[in-house]
Amino acid sequence: MFGVLFEGLFPAGVALAWERSDAPAGELFPEEEALVAQAVAKRRREFAQGRACARRVLAELGIPPAPLLPGEMREPRWPQGVVGSITHDALLCAAVVGRAEAFAGLGIDLEPDEPLEANVAARIWSAEEAAAARESAVVPFDSAAKLVFSAKEAVYKCQFALTQTFIGFGAVTLLLGDGTFDATLTASVGALPLGYRFTGSWRRAAGEIVTAAWCCR
Repeated sequence: MFGVLFEGLFPAGVALAWERSDAPAGELFPEEEALVAQAVAKRRREFAQGRACARRVLAELGIPPAPLLPGEMREPRWPQGVVGSITHDALLCAAVVGRAEAFAGLGIDLEPDEPLEANVAARIWSAEEAAAARESAVVPFDSAAKLVFSAKEAVYKCQFALTQTFIGFGAVTLLLGDGTFDATLTASVGALPLGYRFTGSWRRAAGEIVTAAWCCR
């Protein structure tokens, strides 16, 4: 049922694994266990499932299991020569990795396919982005703001591998296509110039949205 969300989401060379959030996730390394020792059961399960998916995709690149610890902004610190991203929501968890020699950054985001309240949507997209989404009609307008939110989250994760910098929703202008999107920086971020563009794709199925962003070398 959920597999269609991830088919063809990323280009060749990106390893992807997904699982239901309530599936058994296996054991954490002691260093990882310490990070969630005081967390509620739901958070511990999501964290463990994310790490399990991450180890599956790293294994596809021939990288043996090892602790995957967070950086200063809570981002996963991937092994040398690898870029990647982890996401989860109440139903699903997914992880992607690729070789840094081929990809400068990867981002993935999962969200429940539920409309955003108007006041929340107004913080996510500009009037121009909303008008473009309404005109394109690639998704029902009630779902478009949530899709744009998810796509900007994927772009944020993707650019972080390049800049190590937090950016807000207004830092990216996003244009939805049919299963794809184009994202453009509205200001320079780190070494990335104003107008830098990201490639992305999206899927909607089974009450879920998944978005992907990547930068090739």
